Amino acid sequence: MAKLPGPFLCGALLGFLRLSAPGLAVEVKVPSEPLSTPVGKTAELACSYSTSVGDNFALEWSFVQPGDPISASHPILYFTNGHLYPTGSKAKRASLLHNPPTGGVATLKLTDVHPSDTGTYLCHVNNPPDFYTNGLGLINFTVLVPPSNPLCSQSGQTSVGGSAALRCHSSEGAPKPVYNWVHLGSSPTPSPGSMVQDPPKGRVAGALIGVLLGVLLLSVAAFCLIRFQKNRKKKPKETYGGSDLREDATAPGISEQTSVRPDSSIGLLERPPSASTVTTTKSRLPMVV
Repeated sequence: MAKLPGPFLCGALLGFLRLSAPGLAVEVKVPSEPLSTPVGKTAELACSYSTSVGDNFALEWSFVQPGDPISASHPILYFTNGHLYPTGSKAKRASLLHNPPTGGVATLKLTDVHPSDTGTYLCHVNNPPDFYTNGLGLINFTVLVPPSNPLCSQSGQTSVGGSAALRCHSSEGAPKPVYNWVHLGSSPTPSPGSMVQDPPKGRVAGALIGVLLGVLLLSVAAFCLIRFQKNRKKKPKETYGGSDLREDATAPGISEQTSVRPDSSIGLLERPPSASTVTTTKSRLPMVV
């Protein structure tokens, strides 16, 4: 009986050392925010851990569908004894970013993601004798799917004073599409699947002003051209040929009579100092009878 406290105290001390010694507890880190990837692309679900990897190290990735409990998870792949074992419906598309995952990185790589890949993914690291934490990380993942063309229907009375119900839904779309109803009045009905948005008023006003200014400038140019053509037709053409005679022309052989004015002070005829003035003379041309 005297020897029993020795082994008991040693076991208790060893257990205390395991609890207090660094590196004995597995710590798993995953993104705190949900992850998302477009459909058909490759997703990387980050997972890292810190522990002293031993011979019994094991990694497991599993998947839980939306709305199901964690206990209903489905395995995706295992890594144990230095080998990787993909399993389940995602086996052909699932792999590890680093293989083997013994360096502290256990990121899952999933290619050609499908809409059915949306859900919760579990990264579970097991490294005996590190049993002091669960070594589990959870990632919420969403596959982004563009919405399909909405299918719309109506029911009820469409007459004045009646009640009618309008319904629209898309068979595909993640996250779930949100519909906005807009009353267009007498405007044309848009095609199904198109998004109707009112354009900014400033853009519409600028285009309208530009069109009106263009029409106004064309109208002014046309008016000026027509006015110019009319004035051109009304104005007579003044052309003189070499054989045309002026009414005030002097006949050949007859000199222009010089105008004289009496000067009361001198009493003599004074000829104006014009270069074109000549003295009146009689014609010396013979007259033929």
